[in-house]
Amino acid sequence: MNLNFSKIIFTAFIAVSLSAKAIPTPEAVEPAFDKDDNPTYVIKYGKGDRLKEDGTPLNLIQIECKGKAVDMVSEDELDECREDDSLVEMQYGWMDFATYKGWRSYHAECHVCHGPDAMGSTYAPSLMVSLQQGLSYDDFFNVIMNGRGEAEGAQKGNVMPAFGANTNVAPHVEDMYRYVKARAEGKIRRGVRLPKLPKFKEVD
Repeated sequence: MNLNFSKIIFTAFIAVSLSAKAIPTPEAVEPAFDKDDNPTYVIKYGKGDRLKEDGTPLNLIQIECKGKAVDMVSEDELDECREDDSLVEMQYGWMDFATYKGWRSYHAECHVCHGPDAMGSTYAPSLMVSLQQGLSYDDFFNVIMNGRGEAEGAQKGNVMPAFGANTNVAPHVEDMYRYVKARAEGKIRRGVRLPKLPKFKEVD
């Protein structure tokens, strides 16, 4: 009797475990590539379904207007969202570890010239805008590795140095592209700060 009861409990436990949605940690997510084999990101947002143990949201908190980060929409779209709050949404989520590494690498090496959050500066162009205007991964890679002078399109008076021999940059170009692409497509808001990637669980 006790043995049969134990079997029932064990079977029920296995069934519940297998039916639960398995949510991987960001570290466990494989680096993503698009249909053309270019690096891309994995960013997931939900309704507060990925939380720390204390119930606070994880590494991304984003206010969206019409499905994009608020700093990525036009003034006209912002006016629409001010008039219709159904177009505004608070999102909670996480980015994959490769994109996170790109965020760290960009802000360690690139932001001094290209500005925080890939927004550009008076010294160097916005990489976010460059991707929006069609900069391919191949061109992104080649410019970082080989540099660019005025003859190749650098801003007048400024030269993009080559980072092919820089071990803090060269191994992370794919990841930096993922981060800048996510910024360009409005999936990460301006000013996000990610000190670490915590583990997360799903809650009902």
